[in-house]
Amino acid sequence: MSYSWSKERADLLAAVKAMSARGLVTGTAGNASARLRRAGEPDLYLVTPAAMAYDAMTESDLVVVDGDVEPVGGEGIPSSESLLHLAIYHARPDLQAVVHTHSVFATVAAVTGRAIPPIVDELVLYVGGAVEVAQYAPPSSQALADAAVKALGDRRAVLLRHHGLCAGAGSPHEALEVCSLVERIAQIYFYSSMAGAADTLPDDVIESEQAIYRMRADLTD
Repeated sequence: MSYSWSKERADLLAAVKAMSARGLVTGTAGNASARLRRAGEPDLYLVTPAAMAYDAMTESDLVVVDGDVEPVGGEGIPSSESLLHLAIYHARPDLQAVVHTHSVFATVAAVTGRAIPPIVDELVLYVGGAVEVAQYAPPSSQALADAAVKALGDRRAVLLRHHGLCAGAGSPHEALEVCSLVERIAQIYFYSSMAGAADTLPDDVIESEQAIYRMRADLTD
């Protein structure tokens, strides 16, 4: 069977153009991907190309790779962070898209090694709890991919030490919304800290909201 992946290409391209328009990346930084399901066959992955400006990117520039990051469709070279994306997909079958940004406040947290705690309900309900910081590893390395998966756990976002933010969800648009949400809450966290306190939600509230988060995840599996 021949696959064109036209809808998946359109969805991923729209998400990365919105990512750039929202200022979550600058230049050619950041990357995104989507899982491509095939009945009875191994998954493939649609990945943004390396070193290409988002305003010039087209659907045909997006690259289809297999589970070994070998290109099997598309004109470009897959993102240098493809190992990161595939490691998340392999560890988390529930995630269908991954977006990696370099937004300012989330990256401040990543550089300072400060997890973003559950200070507002949205972070628990839509991300699963605190956004933890992965141990530092060089960009584009398997070590970075492994560290990100470990720190991500069962949540939907992780900070990459000295690097940026990575989020996964059920679609490219949804993963982008997670990135935007984490960036906004990171701003709230640092401004609250400057104002004197950035208190977390009560433990019982966090526990009940995590139950809701997991229930939603189960419904979308």
